[in-house]
Amino acid sequence: MDDRTPSRRRVLFGAASAAAVGIGSLSGCVGNEEETDGDDDAEADDANLDDDDADADDADIVEIETREGEDGEPDFVFDPAITELESGTTVRWTNTDGVFHTVTSTDSLEARTESGEFNEALSAEGDTFEWTPEEDGIQHYYCEPHAGFMIGTLAVGDVDDAELEETEEIHENPEGADDDADDDTEDEDADDHDDDEEFVDMTGEDVVQIETRQGEDGEPDFVFDPAFVTVDEGTTIEWVNTDGVFHTVTSTDDIERRSGGGDEFNATISGEGATFEWEADESGRQPYYCSPHAGFMYGAIEIE
Repeated sequence: MDDRTPSRRRVLFGAASAAAVGIGSLSGCVGNEEETDGDDDAEADDANLDDDDADADDADIVEIETREGEDGEPDFVFDPAITELESGTTVRWTNTDGVFHTVTSTDSLEARTESGEFNEALSAEGDTFEWTPEEDGIQHYYCEPHAGFMIGTLAVGDVDDAELEETEEIHENPEGADDDADDDTEDEDADDHDDDEEFVDMTGEDVVQIETRQGEDGEPDFVFDPAFVTVDEGTTIEWVNTDGVFHTVTSTDDIERRSGGGDEFNATISGEGATFEWEADESGRQPYYCSPHAGFMYGAIEIE
């Protein structure tokens, strides 16, 4: 959206209706030439009607864009983030930043787990997805690769004011009210984990496989297994999705900073059996993480 205002976070839309246009009959005596002109005018009127219908159709669509954050916003946002509209109005999401996003429905902005209403990828600039809510109520959604901060809400028709106010509070701080404290704890834990973790020695292997799986016995919800490995320079690392949950394999220069897209690699392994390969062709340590689960799902490759 070119015309952004401080109130862009929450926008109210109503369902538009097409205007009826009437065409009057020609009166008076006219010659053949004038009749021809009249036909031309009628054709022009018909063309205008077609344009009016197209404009009306466009007016019935609510536009929401993905874009990079600015002025203290998260890395990426839906714009507008909260949209009030009438049932029967079509919503169109458009990717304007060229980064891989999803539009994934959820019943809870706190949990951010897929509800099954919709889950569509906007993988490149210009990609769109449309959905039409048929009933009044609140419909939340989020972007899976950036679930920690990229969220949105449709307030359809008559909704509970208290629920809408609670939703606005979550949008003000999508990463949680105790974000700063949690970040400090996570950063300390991540730093200790990276330095003190016993790296699995997988030197001597041409290909090393790392799986994603659900956590067990006090582990986080999802983990890379093994998350920390030592390999030889030139080894191919293959990450394999074995749990069927949407994950990314995103590089970072510092394990403490786990947000945004990686400079070295940033791949999606979105379903069971999906893989990503990377060649460890330079000695050193390469930390990485899963963007949707950045708070706890990360690892590092030690390259000898």
